[in-house]
Amino acid sequence: MSSFKSASPILAKAYDTALLDLDGVVYIGEDAVPGVIGALNQAHDEFGMTLTCVTNNASRSPQRVAQHLQELGLEVTAEDVVTSAQAGAAELAKLIPPGSNVFVLGSKDLAREVELVGLIPSHDDSQIYDAMIQGYWPDMPFRMLEFAASVLQTGVPWVATNMDMTIPTPTGVAPGNGTMVTALGETVNRKPTLVAGKPETPLMQQSIDRTKAKRPIVIGDRLDTDIHGANNVGIDSLLVLSGVTTIEEILQAPIELRPTYLAWDASAVLTAQNGTEIKDQITTCGGWKVVAGDLLGQGDALDAVTAVTVAHWNGEISLDSALLALAGIGLEVR
Repeated sequence: MSSFKSASPILAKAYDTALLDLDGVVYIGEDAVPGVIGALNQAHDEFGMTLTCVTNNASRSPQRVAQHLQELGLEVTAEDVVTSAQAGAAELAKLIPPGSNVFVLGSKDLAREVELVGLIPSHDDSQIYDAMIQGYWPDMPFRMLEFAASVLQTGVPWVATNMDMTIPTPTGVAPGNGTMVTALGETVNRKPTLVAGKPETPLMQQSIDRTKAKRPIVIGDRLDTDIHGANNVGIDSLLVLSGVTTIEEILQAPIELRPTYLAWDASAVLTAQNGTEIKDQITTCGGWKVVAGDLLGQGDALDAVTAVTVAHWNGEISLDSALLALAGIGLEVR
């Protein structure tokens, strides 16, 4: 894994499997990101690239996720979908005996995944529980949160499907599962026993194992989950700017959050990727270069972002100068 340094041939030729995040990558809300569905289908049909959908959203079953994707035109089935609910349930089954009672602070689809691994899920607040699993649940009654706190105070294992603090919506960002996990943790003064979703390894590893991928690439819009998750399991990644990550956040990314490639959106699977060249303290990408703290050149603005980012990471241009340079060529940096 080398962040923005190495050029690549067409990604769909270089990698056999795309591990696709969904929110902000394939769709936002109910609608597809323009140009992405056709490109992904072409990557599969023309180059044989396996499309595997890897989502931290635990509120919907693989069948429901696949149905939504099919309605958008993506050629996938439920077998091509791996969710943090599946990964969380699988990890929970390693912590407690078969037939154990599990309090599910989450949707019916999350409860179903718990049942499929041989455990007994319930929302009943009159039972005694052996464990708790928590996932994104937009319709959660507040009384369930209160009962969950009482369950956690007994010391039972607690699995969180993910720690996403926000989720993208058509009107902006909204609170994610991580906000509720954090609230509960602060209330009862403990942390989850295990987190299944990205950036932790269970969900990503389960996705790789299921597809038997030899050369997988993660395609995501979040540094803290998708890119960090790829780096945690040692595979390459493509960060797309169609979701929640800003150019300023890329510039400030620590090494563990840096992607291999950068693109405007996931249709980039059909294109070759420019690398950066550093020589005599000049950082070049495509038609752009950073010389003595100045951005010079012309061409695809994405190459300008790449050149400036690498130059900033190497201490050749300050953050303020980098932001001003990129804003100066018409880019929204925040």
